[in-house]
Amino acid sequence: MAINMRQKSWGQSLRDLLFPRLCFICGAKITDGFICPGCFKKIIFLPPPLCMMCSSPLRNGKINICKNCLGKNFFYERLISITYYTEPLVSLLRLFKYKHYDFLKNFFCSIIINHLKKTGLDFAHYDLILSVPSHPLRIKERGYNQTELLGKLIAEYANLPFEKNILACKNYYESQTTLPNSQRLKNPKGCFSVSRSLPGKKIILIDDVVTTRATVSECSRVLKTTGAKNITVITLTKAG
Repeated sequence: MAINMRQKSWGQSLRDLLFPRLCFICGAKITDGFICPGCFKKIIFLPPPLCMMCSSPLRNGKINICKNCLGKNFFYERLISITYYTEPLVSLLRLFKYKHYDFLKNFFCSIIINHLKKTGLDFAHYDLILSVPSHPLRIKERGYNQTELLGKLIAEYANLPFEKNILACKNYYESQTTLPNSQRLKNPKGCFSVSRSLPGKKIILIDDVVTTRATVSECSRVLKTTGAKNITVITLTKAG
């Protein structure tokens, strides 16, 4: 056994010498993970108090909705974004979504889950977890739906069922990334359908990036038409 472990140690050392693990962002040598401590520190987390509908910072902790969200109906009850959409997450999410770096799901989920632990979100209050769906052609292009990967891991941690086929995207539209906000607001309308009724269900809806909230709001709207009682949206990042 000692010989085997020594061989393993030498083998690992040789691999580290020939193929050192490097930070995906700056190229610095690292011992584990995907980015170095210096790049990780550049991630900007959203500190409380935050608006419960858009996760924008609030100056006054005595209120829970910002002036921009007051009086508007987003069809969900709460939106929790963990970070701002800035580097290094911009580059990492681009790899995740467009370059087949699906293994980054573990890194992103660790950020989400560790933050939710600090906020005290009680998963026991919910019945199931869904993710914002992609059109089948989009999934074919990318090889997977990135929000589904995140949703499955979070559901596993929360000990809640993850339902893949309840929420579907029926319209293929241009990627939202390069579009102006006016077009982003229009695109998701009428794009989503629900396969079965969800009377009284309390749902967590997972997305990677939220910008105008049009997509998560439209998903929430169609879920509410089937009887869903409460929807909490959780996103890794918030843009804008």
